[in-house]
Amino acid sequence: MTLYIDDREKSVFCELIKKKAKKMNIKTKVNRIEVGDYVIGDVCFEAKSTADFMVSLFSKRLWTQLDNMDRCFDLNFVVIYGSIEEACEIGTHMKGFEKMPSGSRDALLENKLRGAITRIELDTDIQVIWTRNENEAAERLITIAKMAPIKRTVIKPTIHKRISTNDVRVDLLATVKGISEKKAKDLLNQFGSIMEIGECTTNELCFIDGMGETVSKRLSKVLNSEKRVML
Repeated sequence: MTLYIDDREKSVFCELIKKKAKKMNIKTKVNRIEVGDYVIGDVCFEAKSTADFMVSLFSKRLWTQLDNMDRCFDLNFVVIYGSIEEACEIGTHMKGFEKMPSGSRDALLENKLRGAITRIELDTDIQVIWTRNENEAAERLITIAKMAPIKRTVIKPTIHKRISTNDVRVDLLATVKGISEKKAKDLLNQFGSIMEIGECTTNELCFIDGMGETVSKRLSKVLNSEKRVML
C-alpha cells in the first residue's frame, strides 16, 4: 500500500517520514489530502509539534481537524512531538499571554495542552501519540503504517460493559462507547427518558458535562438507527 503525504507538509518531520518509509519498503506519494497529513489505507495521521498543537488548539482549528478525521477514517492518530517547554514558548507571542509572569503562563499553557490531549482520548476514538522529538514520532508513525494494512482475525466480545446498576436505562446508555454511568445519569436527569434523549440534537447533548461532539453524534446514531438486525 501507499502512504499518501499532504503536499503542504514541508517540515523536517515530513522528510524523516519519507526516509523511514523508504527504509521499510513503504511507497510514498505526495498529494493534496483534505483530511489529515498522512494517510495509508483507512488510517489517518495528523502530525504536530507541541507548539503547532497549541496554535491549532487556541485557534480551535484542532477540533475541526479531529472531527473530520473521526468521520472519514476508521483508525486515526494524532502524533505530537516536542517538549512542554517548546509548547510554552509560543505563549510569549500570543495575545493575552505575553504580559503574564512566565511561571503562571507556562503552568496555564501546560494545563491546556494536557487537558486537550485528555479530552481527545475521552471524547473521541482518536489515539494520541506524544514523543520527545521528530525522529521518535516518525518511527512510531511508520511502524503503525507498516502494520495497519495487515488484516487480522480479532475475536470481539459480545458484551462491552457489564451491567452494574439497578436502572436498566442507565445500563443501556452506558453500553455506548464514551458514555459512563455518570454521563448516563446526567442525560436522564436532564432530558427525562431515553426517547427524549434520542430526539435531542447534537448541540443539546453537548450541554451535558463531558459530552463532546463525537460522543453525542455516536449516541444519537445508536438511538435513532433504523438498520435491520441481522438474524
